[in-house]
Amino acid sequence: MPALCDVNVLLALVADRHALHDLAVRWAESVPAGEAILCRVAQVGLLRLLNNPAVMREEVLDAAGCWALWHRLLEDERFRFALQEPPGLDAAFERFMIGRAFSPRLWTDAYLAAYAHAARLSLVTFDRGFRGFPGLTCDVLEPRPR
Repeated sequence: MPALCDVNVLLALVADRHALHDLAVRWAESVPAGEAILCRVAQVGLLRLLNNPAVMREEVLDAAGCWALWHRLLEDERFRFALQEPPGLDAAFERFMIGRAFSPRLWTDAYLAAYAHAARLSLVTFDRGFRGFPGLTCDVLEPRPR
């Protein structure tokens, strides 16, 4: 099943020093051509994190470096940038937000969950919190126990 990529998986995939880099690479290696879906929110989130010194430390990228990395990601046949939002996104987004208490990432998480749900995609993430969105198919990547 095609999967919408959460920002946390994308960051781990492109940042060699990320603690979950190997897990993200293993996931990406299992993805058929065109089945790792990227949306605008994930794009902006990834570019913002790559450009943030507090996140990337000595590996922080300037804007040109962020865009170069983004273009390399899109050269990989497994990844597809979805330029249009799926029908039904707004209704699902609203439904996933109503009745929830504020948390710092809730709006973005609800948007990604609604996008995946409306587009009939799974959502690939490291965040177990996505399991709390009713009807969402998600693949929570978890490190193997040692």
